[in-house]
Amino acid sequence: MYDDLRQLIDDVEKGGQLVRVNGAHWDVEIGTINEINVETRGKALLFDEIVDYPKGYRVCTNLLQIPLGMRLAFGIEEGKSDLEVIRDFKNRMAGYQPVKPRVVKDGPVLENVKTGDDVDMFAFPAPRWHEADGGRYIGTGTSVITRDPDTGWVNYGTYRSMIHTQNVISNYSSPGKHGTIHRNKYWKRGEACPVAMSFGSEGMLFGLSTMALPSGASELEVAGFLRGEPVDVIEGPVTGLPIPATAEIVVEGFAPVEQTMLEGPFGEWTGYYASGANQNPIMEVKAVYFRNDPIIYGQPPTKPVTSCWFPVPLHTAPTLWAGLEAAGISGIKGIYIHGPGERTFAVVSIEQQKPGHAMQVGSAAAALLTGGAMTGKFVVVVDEDVDPSDLKEVLWAISTRCDIETAMHVIPGFLDSGLDPSIPPHKRAAKDITMAKCIINACRPWHWKAQFPPLVKASVASKTSVMTKWPEAFTHLNREQYLSSQSDVVR
Repeated sequence: MYDDLRQLIDDVEKGGQLVRVNGAHWDVEIGTINEINVETRGKALLFDEIVDYPKGYRVCTNLLQIPLGMRLAFGIEEGKSDLEVIRDFKNRMAGYQPVKPRVVKDGPVLENVKTGDDVDMFAFPAPRWHEADGGRYIGTGTSVITRDPDTGWVNYGTYRSMIHTQNVISNYSSPGKHGTIHRNKYWKRGEACPVAMSFGSEGMLFGLSTMALPSGASELEVAGFLRGEPVDVIEGPVTGLPIPATAEIVVEGFAPVEQTMLEGPFGEWTGYYASGANQNPIMEVKAVYFRNDPIIYGQPPTKPVTSCWFPVPLHTAPTLWAGLEAAGISGIKGIYIHGPGERTFAVVSIEQQKPGHAMQVGSAAAALLTGGAMTGKFVVVVDEDVDPSDLKEVLWAISTRCDIETAMHVIPGFLDSGLDPSIPPHKRAAKDITMAKCIINACRPWHWKAQFPPLVKASVASKTSVMTKWPEAFTHLNREQYLSSQSDVVR
C-alpha cells in the first residue's frame, strides 16, 4: 500500500504506464490531452512546466483510470477477472473493523503554509478542463472533508470545486451526499460549516472518497482497515478536521451560511453540460498547505465511452452486493455496474430459488442504488450463467429471455440530481430532481424455466480435451481459470 500519491505515480511509471508532458497550458490544453488519452485507453499523464507556473507545480491525470494504477492503489492481485475483483473487495469489506487514523503533529503537507492575505488559489495550475467550462476547477480528483456536528463522524467525499477569487472556491455536491447533509446541519444551526479539501491524497483514500459508504462510516477508518495500518492525519489548525499528512495540497476554511456564487457550467461525467451555471455554496479559504513541488490530482470527467472513474466499479458494485446480502437476499452470484460513472446500468446475476426472486432482487437493488445523478437508472437481473461484467452477455440475456410485456417495470419517484441531462425543463424549473428506474427481468421465466430452450455449448470434457491437444490455440487464455469457470448446465 502507499503512503502518498507520489509513490503510486513512481510505480505506475516504472510499469511503463505513465507519460510526462511538459509545456502544456492550463487553459484547455491539459484537459484536451487528458480527454484524448482517456478515450483511447492511454496511459497516466504527469504535466509539468505548465504555462504561467514554476517548474515542479504539476498536474497528474488518468492515474486510477488505468488498470495498473487502480490495481496498485487498492492492492488488487494480478490475474483476477473483473468480477473476481468485485467479489473479493466485497468479501474484504465484510470483515471491516474501523482503524482510526493516527494523529501526527507534522507531515509533508506542511512544508509550505499560507494564511490570511497570503492565500492565493491561483498560485496552483488548476486547469480549465473543457472548452465550455465556466472556470478553473482545482477540485476533480479531490477529497472534501466535513464532520457531522451531531455525531462527530468525518466524511471524505468527491465533489467538484471551482476557483472564484484568491481565497474563495465554490463546491457543488448533489442532494443526499454526506457532505451536503453535514453542511446543511451547520446551516440549520446558523453556523458556518468547517471544510477542508485535499487536492492530491494517496490513491486508495481518494478512491474511497468516491464511494457511497454507509452513513457513519469514515473513509479514513476504512482506508486504515484496508491498508492494515492507520492513516496519518494532522488536525487542521483552522477547523480541527483531520487532513492527510502526506497530501499534496490541502485548504481549510468555512462555508458561510447560505452564501453562494455562480458556479459552472462544468462538463460532467454524464458527458453533458446538463446542470448549466447555478448558484452553489462557497468556501472561504483561511489557510493553504502544500508540499514542495505540489501535484494537483485531476480526474476530470470526459464523454464516458470508457471508464469515468475506475476500470472496475469498486466504488459502486461491492456496496450494492453487500447491501443485498445484508437485506437477507440469497442466491446472488455476481454484480457489476456499467454506464456513465459506472453507476447507471446495474446487472445482478442470481440463481433463481423461488417465484418472484428476480423481481425481489431488482426492486431491492433499485432502492439501494442511491448517491447522485442517474444511479441505478436501469437494473437488470440475469441468471447465474450470465457474466454481469460482460455487456454482450447481458444484452444477449435481455434480448432472449426478457418478455417485454411482463418483465420490464418502470417505478417513479427516486432521487436524482441536476446533472441528469434527461430531466425535462418543467421538472428542472420546479426543482423536481426525481426520476423513474427501470427494472428488467432478463432471467428465464420461473414458471416454465425447465421448458426454456437449452443452450448451445460444448461440454467441459470437450473443452478440456481440445485445450489439452492443441494448447497453441489457447495461449491468450489462463487454461485453469477458464475451465474452472465452465459448467455443463444448459438450462
